Amino acid sequence: MADSQVETWPRPYFKAGQQPTKIFFVCFGKGPLADVEPTRARFGLPSAELAKRVEVREHRRAAGREWFENWWAGPFGVIAAQDLADDLPLLTTSDVCYTLSLELPDQADLAPLQSVWGIARWLCARGASVVLDVHAFRFRTRADLDALDFAESDVQRDVKLVLETDATEAGLHLLHTRGLCKCARPELMCFIEQDDAGLMGRVVNQLARTLLEGATPEQIHLRVAEGVELVTAPLPSRELIDSLGLEAAVMLGRKDGVALAGIGRAHARAPG
Repeated sequence: MADSQVETWPRPYFKAGQQPTKIFFVCFGKGPLADVEPTRARFGLPSAELAKRVEVREHRRAAGREWFENWWAGPFGVIAAQDLADDLPLLTTSDVCYTLSLELPDQADLAPLQSVWGIARWLCARGASVVLDVHAFRFRTRADLDALDFAESDVQRDVKLVLETDATEAGLHLLHTRGLCKCARPELMCFIEQDDAGLMGRVVNQLARTLLEGATPEQIHLRVAEGVELVTAPLPSRELIDSLGLEAAVMLGRKDGVALAGIGRAHARAPG
């Protein structure tokens, strides 16, 4: 890889945690892909050495059709149809994919995530047409990637916010993140009413950005209104975490123990 300085995405609030960084992307296309030099400057690779640690594997559809086609079946199929819409055939007609995986201890910067994105962009430059961010449950086309800004970290690019449409606990809805394991942090969860979604969506995005930038869940103490402070707590069991296919999660709640449900009506403005 040609050597060129690329600024690493920083984590200004970094405090090391025990959870590992886990990143897993799948890039789909039609082979053979073109030969393109993976230059660091063009694809935003902060370190040639770190890029070499990303495990890149080629998978041919003809060699394992069931495994290959399962990427657009079941839950992934629902998301693929939503994310890709009219571009879904770019995925379903692909005949080759590349899995990109990287697992490391918690890092003081976001170079691991930056590196996997850089390799995905390189594969798109070679002809890959769809990129799946597995932990964030998000499909993007090559055109989508071209439209993204990779100059800095971006919580909305890397962390998906999900409001489960079916009420799951006492008539409440689960709001949670997907993708924070890519920066060695647990997902955020909270049970809310549908009317709370606007406020709590903004709050959870803000907290997710803080975790992305290196803070730990224990450091979260967010005042959203007079006498209302949000903190995190461990879940009593892994049942809910495992049912959603997440690596880890913490529950977001009020420090005073009052239920979050109804917070959207009581406190209309999110913190700045």
